Amino acid sequence: MFGKYLLLTNVLGSGVLMVVGDVIAQEYEYRHGLRQQDRYDGARMYRMFVAGALQGPLHHYVYKWMDRAMPHPTFINIMKKILIDQLFMSPACIVIFFYSICYLERQTLQETNDELISKFPYIYLLDWLTWPAAQYINFRYLDTKYRVAFVNVCTAVYNVLMSYIKHDFGIHLPLEPKTAVTTEVSTTASKT
Repeated sequence: MFGKYLLLTNVLGSGVLMVVGDVIAQEYEYRHGLRQQDRYDGARMYRMFVAGALQGPLHHYVYKWMDRAMPHPTFINIMKKILIDQLFMSPACIVIFFYSICYLERQTLQETNDELISKFPYIYLLDWLTWPAAQYINFRYLDTKYRVAFVNVCTAVYNVLMSYIKHDFGIHLPLEPKTAVTTEVSTTASKT
């Protein structure tokens, strides 16, 4: 599993744990009245699996490269790896996440760009609050072959919030441009 078929393990693990995070998000949404339809949306889980699986090879090869380029877990090497992860991997994974899911949702390129632009600041901030500490543990204490598995387990928790932000049910976030629906809702709320 962590030997001959490591790439396959990393790809499938990335997809499956993306779904785990989404199932937890869907359960929360259902229990809090945000989902009016079925308890679980199978099509949504499929889209989340694809988005996660598409990130698996990127994680697999970048972590292998970083460990070859910086093999010793010195403080400086760990900080360099964390910066590579935060400045390059994180934005790449967020872009893969949105473009793959929006494509599968049959959104137009403009709709996808608009959604990515409006939600990227929140997700990237969440990323900075979550990953540096997790990656310190990953790069300091774990062997290369376990890196993606560790990230996938952490990602299952992180993906609960990612999924919730992606499938936001029309909740207006302060950095999003106001639409007619959010303007109408805020006008109605301020009158009461």
